Parts: sequence; C-alpha cells; structure tokens
Amino acid sequence: MSEIITYQCELRDGIHARPAGHIERLCNSFQANVRWKNNRTGLEGSAKSALSIVATDTLLNDVCEITVDGEDAREAVIQLTALFKKLPAFEAAPEPETGAPTGYLPRSLRETTLSFIQGTRISGGVAIAKPVAIHSLTFEELLARNPGKITDAAQEKIAVIDGLEVLKGEKQTALELKQGVEHDIIQAHLSIITDAAYQSAIIGYIEKQHNAWSAIILAAMDFCTVLNRSSSKYIKERTLDVLDITSQLLSTIYGVEALAQNNLDLNGPSIILADSLTPSQFLGINKQWLAGMVLSSTGKTSHTAILARSLGIPTLTDIDFLNLALDPQQEMIIDGNPGILITAPDEQVLRYYRNEIAVQENMRQQMLANVNEPAATCDGHRVEIAANIASLAEAEAAFRNGAEGIGLFRTEMSFMDRETPPDYQELAELYTRVMECADGKPVIFRTFDIGGDKPVDYLSIGEEENPFLGFRAVRTYPHYRDLFAMQLKAILTASAAGNAKIMIPMIANADEVIWCRGVLESVKQAMRADGIAFDDAIALGVMLEVPSVLFAVPEIAEHADFFSVGSNDLTQYFFAADRGNSQVAAVYDNYAPSFLRAMRFAADEVHRAGKWIGICGELGASKDFLPLFTGMGFDELSMSGTAIPGVKHVLRELDFTQCQQLAQDAVALKTSAQVKAALQTPDVKQAGKKPILAPEFILYGLDASDKNEVIKRMTDNLWLHHRTDNRDRLCDDIWAREDSFSTAVGYGFAIPHTKSDHIDYSTISMATLAKPITWGDQQVETVFMLTVSKSADPNAHMKYFSTLARKLMKEDFRNEIKNAENVTVLYNLMTQTLNV
Repeated sequence: MSEIITYQCELRDGIHARPAGHIERLCNSFQANVRWKNNRTGLEGSAKSALSIVATDTLLNDVCEITVDGEDAREAVIQLTALFKKLPAFEAAPEPETGAPTGYLPRSLRETTLSFIQGTRISGGVAIAKPVAIHSLTFEELLARNPGKITDAAQEKIAVIDGLEVLKGEKQTALELKQGVEHDIIQAHLSIITDAAYQSAIIGYIEKQHNAWSAIILAAMDFCTVLNRSSSKYIKERTLDVLDITSQLLSTIYGVEALAQNNLDLNGPSIILADSLTPSQFLGINKQWLAGMVLSSTGKTSHTAILARSLGIPTLTDIDFLNLALDPQQEMIIDGNPGILITAPDEQVLRYYRNEIAVQENMRQQMLANVNEPAATCDGHRVEIAANIASLAEAEAAFRNGAEGIGLFRTEMSFMDRETPPDYQELAELYTRVMECADGKPVIFRTFDIGGDKPVDYLSIGEEENPFLGFRAVRTYPHYRDLFAMQLKAILTASAAGNAKIMIPMIANADEVIWCRGVLESVKQAMRADGIAFDDAIALGVMLEVPSVLFAVPEIAEHADFFSVGSNDLTQYFFAADRGNSQVAAVYDNYAPSFLRAMRFAADEVHRAGKWIGICGELGASKDFLPLFTGMGFDELSMSGTAIPGVKHVLRELDFTQCQQLAQDAVALKTSAQVKAALQTPDVKQAGKKPILAPEFILYGLDASDKNEVIKRMTDNLWLHHRTDNRDRLCDDIWAREDSFSTAVGYGFAIPHTKSDHIDYSTISMATLAKPITWGDQQVETVFMLTVSKSADPNAHMKYFSTLARKLMKEDFRNEIKNAENVTVLYNLMTQTLNV
C-alpha cells in the first residue's frame, strides 16, 4: 500500500538537523518505507535518515512529496501529517543579537587612534586578552592522519557499530543532564549518530576495502558535499556538526591521542581565534579564562555560535586572521556591539576599552547590589518580579539574579525526550529541591502542558488537524488522570518544603477548573490517609491563554486563586495567527490596540473578582511593555532569570501614576504604529524631582588623557547615575556642538553643552583634571558640562552657560575653583554660584 503526503515547508531555516531528527525518529517507528522528495531541487532521500532529509535542501516554502509504502503506511501518514503541523515549534535556534546600527561607531570611539578589522557580531560585549590561535583539523587533514591499520572488514564494521553505540550512550546520558541550548544541540548530534544512512554509508566504504578511519571520514565528507550545495547558509553550517561527530567517533574508536590537536587548556584570560570550532570543542574549554572568540568560518547560526550567545561570550565571525601577524603577548580587543576586532591597540584605545569594561561592570554591580530588594516603582507601587524556569539549575540562577519567586515552572520538560513518563519519586525529589532553593519564595508549578507543540511519544494523542487548538494540556488530563494525579501528588509533597502553587494550562471554562480541583482534593485525601505531609491551603490558579477566559473570569474566580496570562499563546489565539508561521507574523501583533485593551480588561476583571494576576511571558520584560503592564495593574511579571536585574532597575525609575496614564492613553490609540511610537519615548519617569547639580556629578582629579576621554567619562557618569539611557548618542550630541566651535572659554576652563533628547534629567556636571589637556587651541584644567533635556525651559542651558561665563571672568572665582580641596567644597561653591 502506497500513499503520498504533500508538505510545504513553513520553517524559517528550512528542514535542518533538529526537525529532521523528529521526522527520522517517527519514520523509524514504522515498517513502511518513507521517501522524501523536494520538488524544487529534485533531490530525494530516505525519511528514515535525518542527514538524507537535510540533504534534500528543503527550504522555507518548498513543496515536498513524501511517499509512504508498506503495510502500516496509513498510520504513518496520519502521524507524519500531525508532526508536520508541529514542526514550527522546533525552530529553537535563538535569534542572532541585534547590535549597533550598521557602520555606527560612537563618536568617542572614533576620536581615538582606532585601527580595526570589521567582522560580524555573534555575541556582544567587550573583551581584552591575549590571543590563542587554534587550528581545527579539516576532513582532508583527518584523512592524512589515517593510521593505515586494516583488519578484516567484519572487524572494522564491528568497531564502527560499537563506537556509534558508545557515542550514542554518552549523548543520551548528557541529554538527561542538560537543559536549553546544550540539550537541543546534543539532541541534534544524537540524530546524526543514530542516522541509518550515515551508518550505512560508513559500512559501504568498509566494504570497498577502506579501514574504519577513512570510511567514517569519507562518508561524512559525502554528506557535507550535499549540505554545501544548499542555498541555505543555516543548512551549510550543519557541516560543522558532522565534522564534530566524525572527530568524536574517531576518538571513541582509536583513542583521543589519535586526534591530538591544539591544546584547549587556557591558563589565563584568552581570546580564542579559530578557523572553525566545533560545539564539543567549545564545551570543553574552561570558561573561566575564555574572554572572547573570533571564528573565521563559523556562521551566526552554527551551534557553536548559539552556545557562545547563550553564555554571553563576546564573539565575532567573518574575520580571516590566518594572514595576520599575531603577537601572543600583545593584548587584542573584541568589541562585539559594532562587531570589530582590534589586533594592536595603542594605549589610548586600551584606556578607552578598560574604562568601558569598568563602567559596564559598575552598572552590572549596581543592578546586582539591590537585586534582592523588593521590586517597586519610585512612588512605591509593588510589582512582583519572578522567573520562568524549566530546571533546578535555572531556578538557582534566577534566585541569584533577584527573582522574587518562580512565576512559571515548565514541568513538562521532565516528561519530554524520554520513552516513558517520569515517576512520582523522580518528580517529588526535583520539585522539593526547587522549593528548598526558593527558601520560602513562591514557586508556581504549571502542570504538564503536553500535546500541540510539545508531543511525547509515549502518550498516543494521535493525528489532529490543528494540534494547537486540539487535544493538549488540561484537555488531556481526564484521559491521563493517573498521570495528572501523580504529578499533583509530587507538587503537594514539595509544598511541605515551602510556598508552592499549582497552575493549570489551557483552561477555557470554569468546568475544567472544577474538575481539576476535584482531582486535587482526591489526591490530598489519599495523602492524608498515607500520612504524607503537604500544604493543605496550596493555591490553585489558571493560565489565561484562551480568549474565552476573558469573559469567564467571575465564574472561574470562584474556583481559582489566581490568574497568569500566557502572553505567547493568548496572542496567537487572539489573532488566530500561529506564532511559528512567518507568513502570518505581521498578524501576531502585541502592539495592536485591541490586544492591549484585552490585557487591560483581563487585569480589571481579575481584580474585580478579588484575585491577583500576573504575566508569565517574556513580553513583561520588554522595555516597551514594562511601563504599560505596570500601569495596567498586573501584580506579577515573570520572565527569564537573566532579565530580572535590568527589569528591577528600570521599574524603580518608573512613576506608577504616569504609567497608569500611559496605559490609558495607549488603549485609546487606533493603530499599532501609534502604539509603538507612544512606547518608544514614554513620559513615565518621575519629572522635576532630581537636582540639576549633585555631588556625584563632580569628578575631582579626573585622570584623563585628552578632551575625548573627558567627555566620555563625564557622559558615562551620567549613565551610571541614571540621567541618560543612551550615553553614546548623548556623547554624539555634545561633540556636534564641539564640531561647530570649541567650548574652551579661556583661563583653563571649558563648558561643553547640549540640548538633547538623550538626557532624561537636565544636569550640570563638573570635572577638575589631574593634569591639563588640550581643548581646541587651549589648555584646560576644569570642565563644566551642561546637558539639558529638550523638555526643559528653552533658555535653560544658555542661562547657566552665561552665568558660568560671567563668573569665570572673575579671578577670585577661578582661584576658588583651582584651590578647592575636595568635592564638597566644589559643590557648595557651585550651588551658591548657580543658585541651584
């Protein structure tokens, strides 16, 4: 029996390793033969081989014919059709970071004697360290190292099969220990190791009188040749994964000494320069000494690049360093934001970047210093800032970053990528450890959200026309009641160790909540009978993802203790737009006034019912939406743990009353464009309550080498004291005035000044210099800098400028400044002079 499926690819990056692995695993569960043909390229291969599928070069919008032939073809077609609808959910590669505008370098950097090589940013940040060049072995170089030893073909085959099994076991063990990006990459590598076509190709070369060494390499090269024919850079970059697995397999069979390469043991801060670096090599590097990386032939979407981004390691690509004369004792600099490499910085450039690293670290420490204080606006309105997690490790990191609780524990991760479901003991132990880590802070356990975009093989959910709108989450619980009850028992067990809460996903009506509460009560009763301790008053809440809940809050609130908006799913259900489908991306619009009205309505309805409401999507961490949702009155915002210090910092600068006004104004707008414009520069900070002059804006005895460094250090100081959110643009505005005429006014003084959109609060800064510097054609020892907000009095900066200029004409005043012994004396003098 033969059937044909017609499939049009919806994946942005085409069918690459991860989705191909899902297809391969499903196809291999059937006896039927499954062939994949890409109608655009004419290429075809076995759908039981991930590499063969990837080799068909299936890209976004390509139409493919999948032929299924065999006795169980009908069931295979049903399950494949269902899987194809879920594939967009496997687009797991993080988006490359957005760096500075193309070609933009801050004026303060351009003023240095800068000589750099332009690269492409993989991961932002600044690194200063000595270079360590690494040459990775190519396939051709691997071939040249062939030990030449050949036993009989049968023994060579056994060696390969045994090696693949060992490698498979190592990856499966690692899979259970890793989360997030590393987990996804190990899964992709596992799909190569278990690929039937890969093993068959190796065996084929052995049968042609090659030993295992050359057979493994030649088979890998064949697959890479096919991958390199793709017009997709993303698919081409999977060749690095094939090289990685090839090297690992050779080491497994022949021993690690057979592939002795550059030593990756770093003994000090280092910038690694590598022509290519495999994911396994990267994971083996001691991150303590890894300052940054330059990868000449590693793409932005390679797995090594994804790992570097996930760990925040400054990394560049598209730089050919092989012909550079690198001095291993000469420090070099990576500036990830504009994507530049400075191989031989002079002292001026080193000073610039050492200061930049110090300033960024200062700001980071500021955020961490009070990260454990309650999150509140400047006028005292509390908003709980919590974390979204999927593992104990993520919980530990989140609490270090100041999480006030766990707003979403994605418990289904413990149910996925395994052949059987977890048991009570496993879950109870994990959940209890998370509660102990929380140390009294609330932890919201979302019960398993399986189905839809999160399938598991051991639950036979079957084919659905639209799995996102089908049998998933709470809708599966009556069918798998024992599994649901077991998880509730594990959560209740953990509740004895802290403040646990339960949250049910995909609720659509009150009846579902009533049923879940009934199961919860029956589990409690059984635990009482068994003498197992738990929190009898544990809260039961619901996720607000289905739009019907918006209009059922009063009746649901009779049975639920809290609500939490799942912003991703609510948005896609609100607009009937699959968030994974790039063709309807414009419809999936969080800025739409109708969506914002729905969010405000949800908050108002829940509060009217006397319950609290949170948001457990990354939308709450967005700079645009934070003041908006604060103004709408959401009680809790839950986000990735890394975002928490920055969000708490921004929240403390917001004025709740002004945020309320922003929310009121935003929902009255008529287009997304109007909303975006309103959220770009909202008036939500406390106005007129910060002094124009304060002691912290006086830098006494500033050690600066030139005019540029003075301006940079003074604007950095404004950023560190939260007077500007964009110090580079503020610095540009100050230099624009200097380009027109020098602001040196004689007698050793300069008064740089600007009226700028990039200063939040008008400020007068002052610096006395450790040594005179050249400013235009004059020598300057003291600098006053006037940075005035565009919303200020139109004549404000000229008023202060003229007052200072007049006073500087008087020798007594100049002498008082020059003879001042500390910041306090200067501050008192200036407040009297300027009457501020």
